[in-house]
Amino acid sequence: MPDKSSSVLQAMFIGVFARLPFEMHFHLQELGYLQGNIHLREGMNLTNRDIDILKALALGVSSFQMLFRFLTKVFDYDISETALLRRLSMLYRDGYIARRKEPYRRRSGHFTLYALTRTSASELAALGCSCESMRVGLPTTFFVRHEINVTAVLHTIHRDVTRARGKYSFTDSNVQKQNRRKGSRDPVPDLSVSLWMGQRRIDMNIEVDLGKVLISKMVRRIADQADKRLLIIMCKSKTRLRNLQKACFRSSFPGQGSVVFGLLDDFFKHGLRTELIVITGETGRLTLDDN
Repeated sequence: MPDKSSSVLQAMFIGVFARLPFEMHFHLQELGYLQGNIHLREGMNLTNRDIDILKALALGVSSFQMLFRFLTKVFDYDISETALLRRLSMLYRDGYIARRKEPYRRRSGHFTLYALTRTSASELAALGCSCESMRVGLPTTFFVRHEINVTAVLHTIHRDVTRARGKYSFTDSNVQKQNRRKGSRDPVPDLSVSLWMGQRRIDMNIEVDLGKVLISKMVRRIADQADKRLLIIMCKSKTRLRNLQKACFRSSFPGQGSVVFGLLDDFFKHGLRTELIVITGETGRLTLDDN
C-alpha cells in the first residue's frame, strides 16, 4: 500500500487535481518573435524565425513534421513546408543545426531528424537562454524513437502551459547525469519539470516507457525514484501500463503514493488534462481550469 508520507502527492491525482492556472516559466524565454535580425557570428544573419526554430529544437530532436507542426500550431506561424525546409538547409550549412536521415521502422524510405548543435546552444545562451533547458545533439539510432517521444512530451507541455499563460522549466536526463555526485549510478528520469501555478509550484519527474525494458527492471527503476517528487510514467500501451502498475503495487516499495501512470497517446491529445492512474488503480486527471 502507498505510504502516508506521499499522501499529499497522491491526493493531487485522485479526481481532485485542484485548479492549475499554470504560469509557465520557460528558461529559453518566450518562444515569440525577437525584434530585428541578429548577427551572432561570422556567417548567416539569423532572423526572428531562425531564432525561434533554434528555440523549438532546444526542446529536443525532432522530425521535420514534428517541427513544422510545432511552429504552425503552437507558434501560429504562417510558413510553408518548402520555406521551412529551405531555412533548415541554410541553418544546417552554417552549423546551427544537426541533421541525419533515419529509416522508417515499418515501411520503406526514411525521414530526417533535426537537432540543436553546440554552436546554436552557445548562441541561444548568449541571448540569455538557460543551458540546462536545452537538449543538444542527435541520439544514436537505438534511442531515436525514445528521444522523439521525450521531445513530443515537452512539445505538449509547452503547448498547454503557453495557452494557460503559465510557467515551467525542465532539465533532461543528460543534464541530471552531469549533476549527480561523482561515481553515482542512481537512475535519473527522462525529464524533471517544474510547473508554477500562481504562487504555487509542482515539481515532477517524467519517464517515457516504450515497453523495451523488462517489467521487473522497470519496477526497480521506478522504486529508486519514488518518494522524491511526483513521478509520472508515460506508457506506450494500455497493456504495458496495467502490467507495470500492478507489478509496482505488488512490490510495495516506499513512496508508492508519488507514482502515477499515463498513456503517451492520451497525453499528446489531452495534454495536462489526460487521465492518470495511481499504483492502487484509482484514476484522476490534471486540469488547467480555474474552476
